[in-house]
Amino acid sequence: MLSSLMILFFLILLFLGLPVIGAMGLAAVVYIVGFMNIPLNIVGNQVLAGVSSVPLMAIPFFIISGALMESGGISKRIISFATSIVGPFSGGMGLVVVIASAFFAAMTGSGAACVAAIGGMMIPAMVNNGYDVDFSCALQAAGGTLGPIIPPSILMVLYSCSTGNSVGDMLLAGLFPGLLVAFNLILVTLFISKKRGYKGEGTISLKNIWKNFKDSIFALLTPVIILGGIYSGICTPTEASALSCFYAIIVGLFVYKELKIKDLMRCLYNSVKIVGQILGIVAVTQLFSWILTRAGLPQEIAALCSTISDNPSVFMLVISLILLVVGCFLDPVPAVLIFAPILVPAATAMGINPIHFGVVMVTTFCIGLVTPPVGMTLFVSAGIGNRPVMSVSKEIMPFLISMFVSVVIIILVPQLSLLLPMMAK
Repeated sequence: MLSSLMILFFLILLFLGLPVIGAMGLAAVVYIVGFMNIPLNIVGNQVLAGVSSVPLMAIPFFIISGALMESGGISKRIISFATSIVGPFSGGMGLVVVIASAFFAAMTGSGAACVAAIGGMMIPAMVNNGYDVDFSCALQAAGGTLGPIIPPSILMVLYSCSTGNSVGDMLLAGLFPGLLVAFNLILVTLFISKKRGYKGEGTISLKNIWKNFKDSIFALLTPVIILGGIYSGICTPTEASALSCFYAIIVGLFVYKELKIKDLMRCLYNSVKIVGQILGIVAVTQLFSWILTRAGLPQEIAALCSTISDNPSVFMLVISLILLVVGCFLDPVPAVLIFAPILVPAATAMGINPIHFGVVMVTTFCIGLVTPPVGMTLFVSAGIGNRPVMSVSKEIMPFLISMFVSVVIIILVPQLSLLLPMMAK
């Protein structure tokens, strides 16, 4: 199987320290020159085909809107509202991290943006209130994984584009699984907080809740507008992403008045850098996946997977364990783009709904966001807390276990993923 040589060369280049986009592109070009009798202009054709997709336009818009919301005071007000509700409970500030992360996830779809927006305020506040700094960083890193699971999700969009599935169905399918992950993170936070004696702050006051609700109403409406527009069929995910940018600008400039004109250019500049990285990986992954498909690797993988088990649940559990290991070494964006086109045919042949399989794949890869050596949210969170990554990693284990338990539940209960897409038809 010659295509395995390309994969091996790609892994060697990664081990030598090349960026994913460079390692993948170079491995593909070397394989074409050495083993495929086709003109090199196919490289340009496939790279362009990888990014010439209308649904992919949602990615830059959601990233830009996340930056605008962070600068415009939206994330700050979400934190204030969550604090007024759960702050007085045991481990209240930890609960605020999870709840605020879930809200922010429903607006941006990015794990790193979620950690930066919420963690930048919550990690120092937790430490000042007696929480262990490593625990605070670990909790925020775990909360950041909700960004790519709860819709709108950048990873769900990429999965849909790479496998030909409906973006709307994938976004619908991620809602209940994302809430399940958040619920399990809350349970772990409560258990650890009671064990360590992390107390809540203040008392529950309906007057205070109402005050914070009124102050944050425009922030809380953000996910309602975005997800409501998608789920009701009023707008496509791409149109909803553009609407989220417009709404974030209006609220930041004219309602909360914390977003300045100069901030717009800074947000745009920082967002474009992130978008360039993501779409660059999308482009070269299209070439990489096209070569693997032409070599018949998906069919070979499907035949191999059929020998694992005849039970779809066992099959998905084994695949999830494999993807869990992969996610430790590969960022979720290239991981989804590489493995989705290869594994979806095998899953479909087993009778597994590709939407359900996509949710399991994305959720599993999101666990990799909090595992060294390449866990994005782990590194961002540790950076905010100014702590060594390995020190924070010791506190991440309970959250990792809860997330994997969530994956197992999602596998065993397909209705969690499929109920909303079926209701929307």
